[in-house]
Amino acid sequence: MFEPNVVIWPFFETETVADRRRFTIKVLLLFLAFVFAGLLQWILAMTLLSNFCYLMAKNHSSALFLAFVAGLFIFMIFAISKSIRRTKCLNWIMTLFIVELLVVPIIALMVDDSLLHMLTGFLIASVIFLFCVILAATMPTDITTGGLYIYLMTLGFYLLSLYCIVLYSILNLTWMYYPFAILMACVVAFFLMYHVQCIMGGRAAATKLYDDLYAALLLFIELLALFILTLYF
Repeated sequence: MFEPNVVIWPFFETETVADRRRFTIKVLLLFLAFVFAGLLQWILAMTLLSNFCYLMAKNHSSALFLAFVAGLFIFMIFAISKSIRRTKCLNWIMTLFIVELLVVPIIALMVDDSLLHMLTGFLIASVIFLFCVILAATMPTDITTGGLYIYLMTLGFYLLSLYCIVLYSILNLTWMYYPFAILMACVVAFFLMYHVQCIMGGRAAATKLYDDLYAALLLFIELLALFILTLYF
């Protein structure tokens, strides 16, 4: 998906600014559609279907966990298979399947919370997400050229977050969850900004124009990662 923006023969470069703009808008609309579908299901789960979802989460938590794992596994298959991503109909079926397998299990994390708490967490995650998108879109620095540095920084943040969550578990230091959440949010933010610049194009690495569903899924998963971190507060 994210390939070096290098062309040996300029004759074969057919992408125009208008093409990239249409692609970016399409990715944004697909992303918003996924977010709307997920938010609608979460609101229904906490209002009209609250009793049913509570029993489902309590009695079938292992099934929900496996569904989330399956969703990530199918997403990885989708990510590494260019032929699947370029096959019409099949790519849409897999995309919708992935979205549902990721959205429904998250209900288990919010069955004991209020609707206001869930919406507040979603608003916080959305604000952080929007800030990262605007920053990546406006900053002159090309993040896509610094893959090694991003890997090293995210590795450091990830190891620190592991240390925090182990302290939280072993010593029951509940306040350690907050540095853990901040560190994990930083890891997500680095990848989010990288992906935004690839989607917008004009950088060292760019998203191929046929990968609109994949790009929208990546943004959606990164928003989910930020949102999940807020459900503990």
